[in-house]
Amino acid sequence: MKISQRLQQINSMISGHYDHIWDCCCDHGLLGMLLLERSAARHVHFVDCVPSLMQALELRLQRFFPADISGLNPHLNLDIDPNLSRHTQWQVHCLDVAALPLAQTSDKDKQLIIIAGVGGELLVDLVKAILAQYPQRHLEFILCPVHHNYYVRQSLTALGLGLKSEHLLEENQRFYEILHVSTIAAPNGLSITATGSLMWQTLDERSLPRAQRYLSQVIGHYLRMPTHKQTPEIIDAYQQQLAQLLSEHSEFECS
Repeated sequence: MKISQRLQQINSMISGHYDHIWDCCCDHGLLGMLLLERSAARHVHFVDCVPSLMQALELRLQRFFPADISGLNPHLNLDIDPNLSRHTQWQVHCLDVAALPLAQTSDKDKQLIIIAGVGGELLVDLVKAILAQYPQRHLEFILCPVHHNYYVRQSLTALGLGLKSEHLLEENQRFYEILHVSTIAAPNGLSITATGSLMWQTLDERSLPRAQRYLSQVIGHYLRMPTHKQTPEIIDAYQQQLAQLLSEHSEFECS
């Protein structure tokens, strides 16, 4: 199956090595398989609540990653000695993302939870539920909501999460914001801003029009809402971001 640009971008944002990566709302498991192929973690977990998808995915994983002993035995302890196999271990979980079994892993394990392809409100609810269950864990998240990015960003800030990286992507005439955040502040001490920060700092001549188009689209969306539902502070925030982007680019051209 063809890998979308969105999944490829998420894959490229995962550097270093993790003990556990949880590919949540994984659908056909394409992202998790990319991670398995390059051994991005000791354990890659595929999580979705649709039984038919998970059954088909498990058969596919057993076919293409047969040396994976945790996949062949779903009852095997998650803290298995990694030296038992040269391959990354995988496990399929048919459950609600809010019920991730992190308690079955070590407190010292490096964890990355990926939640993509769901609405902003649901995404925030899932992150809140996970953090409420494991308040003392060091957790990282890569999040890609399909809408309500402003709400998502404000909510993540309120939850005390810090920013590691972020990226703006356009695919099939739709825009996506992808955020890599952590319960522990990054060394650069970046906070999550309501309209984005890092993703505007690396723009070049080719990507600037895309950024302008995205911000104009978001502003237009809020302006088209009924007057009684409009939120002036959100409109103003995005208008300021667009003006700043145009100003910085104009100064760059002059220099």
